[in-house]
Amino acid sequence: MKSTKLSQHIFKKGKFITPLNDIPQMRSLQDNESWTYGRLPEYIWIALIFEKFGRKEGLEKLYHIIKKLCMLSSDIIDLKLSSILKMDDDVQSKFYQEISAQTSYGTLAPLTLIFTVSEYPIFTRNFYSNKLSIEQRKDILLSTMKKVMGHQTDESTDIRFIVLWFNVTYGKLCLLDDDASLLSRYPQLDHENEAMCMIRPFIRSCESILVENSNDVYLNNFWRCISKMTDCNLIAVKYPDEESNITLYAEYLHEIFVYLNNLYKTSYPIDEKMSVILGISTYSYKRFTEVCEHNLYNAISGRGCVRILIENYIMLKYLLKNEATHENIWRDYKIYGTGLYKLVLSRHREAELREKSHIDTTYLEALVNEFWIEDFIDMDTKYFDKHNIRLKAEQVGEKDLYGLYYDYDSSFEHGMWGAIRESSLLKCENPAHQYHCVPDINNDVQLKSVLPDCVMMINKTIELLDSLYDVPEKLFKEVANFEI
Repeated sequence: MKSTKLSQHIFKKGKFITPLNDIPQMRSLQDNESWTYGRLPEYIWIALIFEKFGRKEGLEKLYHIIKKLCMLSSDIIDLKLSSILKMDDDVQSKFYQEISAQTSYGTLAPLTLIFTVSEYPIFTRNFYSNKLSIEQRKDILLSTMKKVMGHQTDESTDIRFIVLWFNVTYGKLCLLDDDASLLSRYPQLDHENEAMCMIRPFIRSCESILVENSNDVYLNNFWRCISKMTDCNLIAVKYPDEESNITLYAEYLHEIFVYLNNLYKTSYPIDEKMSVILGISTYSYKRFTEVCEHNLYNAISGRGCVRILIENYIMLKYLLKNEATHENIWRDYKIYGTGLYKLVLSRHREAELREKSHIDTTYLEALVNEFWIEDFIDMDTKYFDKHNIRLKAEQVGEKDLYGLYYDYDSSFEHGMWGAIRESSLLKCENPAHQYHCVPDINNDVQLKSVLPDCVMMINKTIELLDSLYDVPEKLFKEVANFEI
């Protein structure tokens, strides 16, 4: 199934809505209605028969078993194990005997780990096998579940065919003649047959409409039991360590900022525009050197660096683009940022601050009052110049830079779930644990290096500075031509 393109989504009130979700009354299934979490546990007994005998022989045996079930209980409404376990004791015994007659000894024995003798004596008496250890029964269950947890696998489609066949054969669901013909062809064809590319989706879509009220007690018991009896099988995504040598690059970069610093002090010491431009650029430079000096290339913190390099670059371009139409834009930018510091300071003055906080209110007060008396500084909580970073990026022709990089790295800075999942959780391959995620407390996950993107953004910043202040050609070329 191809992924839906962004252009195919419907944008409404700040949200990209998928084409499916835009259809009235359309909704995704709840967990207890889904195949993996809600229906598979009900049909796990069918899965075990397929696991034991394969597709062709398994289908034949299941036909006989289900026919016997319908003969024993005319009011049977479905093939769910929770329904079968509720049948009269006598009917259960006869049905289990038919299963044992059709299958080899121990086929459903793995389920006795979940359905114990204390709660399900008839089931356990018929299927318990002392020839299978606890570990062997667990292994069979896990192996079977791995094959059928995906709702579109060939193995899960075989189970869904049996469910659909039962409902059609015994008058619980009516199909059009053409659809009935597709259903009848399914067991006759191998999965490799080209026609199955059309028949399998038909089987799955028809079975999906049979979703009825789930037995939550049964489902909760199933997942509780099977998850507790098995251990996590954890895997971690670990990208290679960044081993590029950027010593020369860092040296040339430092020389560029030495040149710009000297230029400012000797030629433009009171130029507000250059003060802001070099201040923003130097902040980007310091963030970059922190990543390099502390080897944060593969770390979460490195992504914060990429984000701020992008934001600083976009802000520089925005200020330059709008200086002709926004009088005193450089000073207003300074006052805006100082006002945000004043807001922090004002809040701390009215609240008790921990003695060992990283916020030094005495220093903040000195900074806020450095060039202006704070009583004349307003505190603007909106975006600078009333445009957020996305709008600024669009205005300066950096929409792709924002969409392809900034949004992603912002997830790490704001602790959004995608970033948390990628950086701080390990994947468990145990189907009994529903393939859940486990906290990465030992720091096994290693993210992809941010160095190429950091260099890209620093180089963009240097190019902008060169266009304004003519960076020495040799230094500029060494930086611009550097390859990771």
